[in-house]
This record gives sequence, structure tokens and C-alpha cells, in this order.
Amino acid sequence: MDRPLFIVPRWAGRPDTDFYSWLEAQIREARQGLSSVRTLDMPHPAQPTIEAWVGALATAVGPTPAPSTVLMGHSVGCQAVLRYLATLPPGHVIDGALLVAAWWDVDKPWESIVPWIETPVDLARVRAAARRFVVLLSDNDPFTADHARNRRLWEERLGAEVVLAPGARHFNNPREPAVLETLLSRFGSPAPSRS
Repeated sequence: MDRPLFIVPRWAGRPDTDFYSWLEAQIREARQGLSSVRTLDMPHPAQPTIEAWVGALATAVGPTPAPSTVLMGHSVGCQAVLRYLATLPPGHVIDGALLVAAWWDVDKPWESIVPWIETPVDLARVRAAARRFVVLLSDNDPFTADHARNRRLWEERLGAEVVLAPGARHFNNPREPAVLETLLSRFGSPAPSRS
């Protein structure tokens, strides 16, 4: 079965930054459940806008992606994933999303991130568009110090399963074993049927 994974990087992230190329290589080597992996090269990564990033994700994945599709976002990439899911046609459902260093707000917002925080997203449509949400957080993320509150919001708003990786900060290392382990343990086997 074709089961693609699309990765949306963080603010100022590119396919060759952080852990993305390492993760792609690990997934290809594991040959475990995911048929392909692609980290997207998002437009204007140092000044991401909702319209441009959601549009780029829709172009890459398609307006109606395969039901077996898995999306992964990192930091602001998580917000792009959510906003893309809200655009899917009613009744169209993907397998799920892994959201790494996800947030609803940040401790010290800067001007260009404010629209990502303040622009509402239709959470009912987001929840209906994916079978499951897994959120990977750190207990010392420099952008969201209150990880307990952040966790609670993901659980309340999306019914997400939240995994805590102690000491992982914002998951910016060239290798992030917690990301790989969470991805493969939650999405590395055949997609479950939706009941």
C-alpha cells in the first residue's frame, strides 16, 4: 500500500536543516510502513505566511491526499499542517499527523508569528480530517516553557496523544531519535481502519 509521509519544516527550516535528511534516511532504511518520505521546501521559510505555506502543502500533497497519507509538522510546520487539514473536503480523512514541538502560542511572540497564533482554525474540520494526532513535546522547549499547559491544550482541542521527550528543547539537532521512535511506533505499521 502506498503510504506517503510529508514533512513540513520549522520556521527558517529547509530539507537539509535540523534532523530532516537524517530522518528521511532512517525511514527509507527501516522500510517500516511508510512507502515514501519527502521534506517540503517551503516558500520564504524565514517569513512563512499561512496562505503561502498551506498553498505549498496543498500543491505537494494534493487537495485530496490518499487516505493513507501521514503528515508531520515541526513547530510552525505543525500550524501549516492543521490549517491544510481544515481545507480538506468534508468526509476526506488521512491516516494522521505527527506534530513535533507543536504549539498554540509562544512565550514571546514576534511580529511575523502573530498571524499564526491569532488566525482561527476550524478545529472541528481538523479533527474530522485525520484518524489520529500524535504530538511530540519537550519539557524544556525555549518557545513554550509551560509544557504541561501546551500538552493539555493539544489533548483538549484535538484529542491528541501527547508524547514527552525530556530535555529535547525544540528538536533542532541533526539527529532526533525521539522523533524517529515516535514516528515509527505510531505510524510505522499499516494504517488502522476508521470505525
